[in-house]
Amino acid sequence: MEEKLIEMIAENLGAAYVVGIIAIALLIFVIWWARGVYERVCRMDSLPCDNHSRKMEEQDRRREETERSIVRIDTSLAYMQKSLDALVQSLQGGQKGSPDPYTQAHSPLSLTSLGEEMTVRMGVRDMLLKNWPGIRRLISDHAASKNPYDIQQFCLEQAIVFPEKFLNPEDLDRLKTDAFQKGLTLTPYMRAVAVLVRDKYFKENGIDVKEVDASDPALQGK
Repeated sequence: MEEKLIEMIAENLGAAYVVGIIAIALLIFVIWWARGVYERVCRMDSLPCDNHSRKMEEQDRRREETERSIVRIDTSLAYMQKSLDALVQSLQGGQKGSPDPYTQAHSPLSLTSLGEEMTVRMGVRDMLLKNWPGIRRLISDHAASKNPYDIQQFCLEQAIVFPEKFLNPEDLDRLKTDAFQKGLTLTPYMRAVAVLVRDKYFKENGIDVKEVDASDPALQGK
């Protein structure tokens, strides 16, 4: 029956027209079939895969936070170790007074007259200007918070544990040589560097150095 119908159409309308109709019918069928496949794939993608992806992203975020916390703890421990090393060397060398002649111990941390003299003599401010974009980015991206006390502590720990993040190798060697000649460790020099970095960062971001005490956990409630 179908063959006779096609023959009748072919006789009246021509073979080319029949081929065109068949092609259109096939195209409609292919589109309908492809759409069905696409809809099934979309439904599969919207199933538990979304939840799984969200869980994976959450796990990745928590892992990154844990890794950052571990790095902060390691840095704090290294900072305390270097500070202790400086104290021990001072005692062994028979030095009187503070093992750090360049910074005041009280909060907020500040340079002593010797510290100011040293930074001018060694050109420390010019040293920092060479690396300031990277230093600024380091503080903005990695400080635990924008709390003034935390920023000060971050500058101290990073400068003492990772001095290469603040100074070029040749400038760092100059400070090491000066420290050796004066019987000091590098730690007092880098504490002074940290004070200058903190002050410059605070100035650029409109932070009063007096806010350090207001946000110091040890002084809360006093």
